[in-house]
Amino acid sequence: MKQRFSRWLALGIAMLLVLSLFAGCGASDKASADTAMATEDIMPEESPYDESGFDAGTVYDDDTEVDLTTDSAGSGAIQPAEETSYTEKIIYSGYLNVETTEFDRSLAALDAMVESFGGFLENSDVSGYTTTNSDGTTSVVDRYAYYVMRVPCERFDEFMSQAGSIGNVINHSKNAENITSQFTDTEAYLESLNLQEERLLAMLESATDIDTLVTLEARLSEVRYEIESATRTLRNWQQQVDYSTVTVNLQEVAIYTPTAATTRTFGERISDAFADGWQGFGHALERLIVGLVTIWPLLILLAVIVVVIILLVKRSNKKARQRYLAQQTPPEEK
Repeated sequence: MKQRFSRWLALGIAMLLVLSLFAGCGASDKASADTAMATEDIMPEESPYDESGFDAGTVYDDDTEVDLTTDSAGSGAIQPAEETSYTEKIIYSGYLNVETTEFDRSLAALDAMVESFGGFLENSDVSGYTTTNSDGTTSVVDRYAYYVMRVPCERFDEFMSQAGSIGNVINHSKNAENITSQFTDTEAYLESLNLQEERLLAMLESATDIDTLVTLEARLSEVRYEIESATRTLRNWQQQVDYSTVTVNLQEVAIYTPTAATTRTFGERISDAFADGWQGFGHALERLIVGLVTIWPLLILLAVIVVVIILLVKRSNKKARQRYLAQQTPPEEK
């Protein structure tokens, strides 16, 4: 009886051990499967970009972008990324103040020069003073021309040099404005606007809600307006870079203004100042006489009015004196 009980006890213990072994294997397989599924959920499919949006095989520092991927030969050497170079955007402008004793010839030479340099006339204004001749005809004197011209930037200095040959240059100046930074920033902004436009168009195709459609269309209109504005700005800048601006003031004179030497003695400066003062006084007096002759009818009318006023004042004073004398005479003398 005891032997049978021991046999059944041993058989039960063996069955418990077998069941425990199978349970342990199942739990291990399940844990491995759960771990694999969790790993697949956490780790996305293989991508060349990390969560920041940068290339996973590239290290970015403050100065240089370095590519850690192998080169074409497979050597594994670190290759620096290619740097981007920008073309300088510089706007050149110049100014010339020129005197001429042959106004028509100088003006024609200036027009021909602009055409020969491949430029164009942006703005012009020619004016003068009208005088009446002794035979009743009129003529324009002391003429003045204001020209704003655009010439190719590569010939800017050459044009400035040749433009000074049309007369006596009183003063001139040059200016260079570097707009590279503004130009590149506007280009980047325009590229961002184009990307926004593409995304908005894609969203419009899939949108079904009325409110969403209205919002997207309003934003799309704003983006397109900004695109047109940025494009116009870049076009204007590029035209100013390609064609430099030259402004010329051309004055008709009877005598050229003398160009003095760089160093002058005290006596020379006094003599020049005296000559300039006398010449300026003569020109002022000449202009005054010409102006008075021009308005002679008005002067005659003013003279008649002044004479009439003087006669009336004298007559009034005479009557007042007579009344005063009459009041001062005693009655007995009357």
